[in-house]
Amino acid sequence: MGRTAGMTLLEILLTLGLLGVLLSVALPDLGNWAESARAHAITRSLATQIALARSAAAARQQWVSVCPTVDNLRCGGSWNQGSMVFSDRNGDRRVSQDDVVIRLNGPLPAGETLQWRAFGSRPYLQIEPSGFMRHQSGNFTWCPASRDARFARQLVVNATGRVRVSQDSDGDGIDEDSAGNPLTCL
Repeated sequence: MGRTAGMTLLEILLTLGLLGVLLSVALPDLGNWAESARAHAITRSLATQIALARSAAAARQQWVSVCPTVDNLRCGGSWNQGSMVFSDRNGDRRVSQDDVVIRLNGPLPAGETLQWRAFGSRPYLQIEPSGFMRHQSGNFTWCPASRDARFARQLVVNATGRVRVSQDSDGDGIDEDSAGNPLTCL
């Protein structure tokens, strides 16, 4: 009598049990990985917007504005609602006939927040043809929908238009802001 290939019921149950234990251990880390990847994507997107704006200002030899927008024509609203980068010949933060929209960014997913805090409380960024910021520096703080500060990130923009991403300097699992305080998501 020949032997048939296959698994017994006991082998199948043991395999499924082991797979269940491995998944229960791995799933929380998978969720953390996804939140961390999202934080990285947001900060990279913001850094890219600013680099694009600096490059466009230098190439076009004119002001470029980066601002939140709700209608893709003028600055206003919340950074959560979307943003745009555009040449701004007269610096009025409105897309005029001579201006060119360089990049539009859609709204953030529900629950995520993005805040810009700047010197002089300006709710926008303007880049001079030299690539420098127009009398401002500041930071963007992004918080995930979960409000878990372990995944919050801050992008610091200095007066020359260069950016740096927040880091966890003290090893507590939460990045620190530009002043060295832990980021919070309220």
